[in-house]
Amino acid sequence: MLEDHWITINNLSHCNFILTSDKLGEFTLSGLSYKVTITMGVGSDIWDMLPAGLKNRKPIPISTVLFTKGVNEQQMLSERVGTNTMEHTINIDGLCKLEVYFMMYKEYVTQNNVAGDIQKLDSLIAPICKHARAHIYKDIKLLSMVDEAVRLMSGSRVTSCKSAKDRTGMSVTYESVSVLSREHSLVASGFNNALAALRSHGVRPLNCKKNTGSGKYAFNAFQMKILPKEYRPPIGTYGGKIT
Repeated sequence: MLEDHWITINNLSHCNFILTSDKLGEFTLSGLSYKVTITMGVGSDIWDMLPAGLKNRKPIPISTVLFTKGVNEQQMLSERVGTNTMEHTINIDGLCKLEVYFMMYKEYVTQNNVAGDIQKLDSLIAPICKHARAHIYKDIKLLSMVDEAVRLMSGSRVTSCKSAKDRTGMSVTYESVSVLSREHSLVASGFNNALAALRSHGVRPLNCKKNTGSGKYAFNAFQMKILPKEYRPPIGTYGGKIT
């Protein structure tokens, strides 16, 4: 499943977008299966703000990267028996692509005198390289740093586990509270309270209920011990049987 996900994400880098003044949301697909062009309408308001190059149908390429960290019992077993080479291979591939994109971004920001926190990005890329190459077990710090770097470069991110509800819910809520702390002055003493609130009363329990009929995360006592402490939900919010 992880291999399929990796291949699909890599294939997205063969897609391009072309913007038109057509109605927002209208789109057409053209090209071949390995080189797809999505021609998409953005509406007149957005169209008027676009630079000349994009109005002249200049293609917008997509740069995709994947980073992965297993945090469940299968991952623990894989680490113990030494069969977890796929995760390391994916992360090194993601690192190489992220470094290339960062160099392009840095050059663009410098040459065009546009806003961009190059100093902060420089301070993130080095530890990202270190963590990715070190292949640290359940290294949530790697995912957090990559998240911050992508945000600083105005990129988009998607977080998902196998079912897109339990471990995904833990990751998304941790990311949200990290943003509150980093960008909106959430005091350190309020971090864990905000995290517990999002996991207990936010949309994540509702996502579990919509998918399984139970508003609890599908973690048992054994799995709770294995999860990184950053990914452990509050007491009373877990114990769902369906994964």
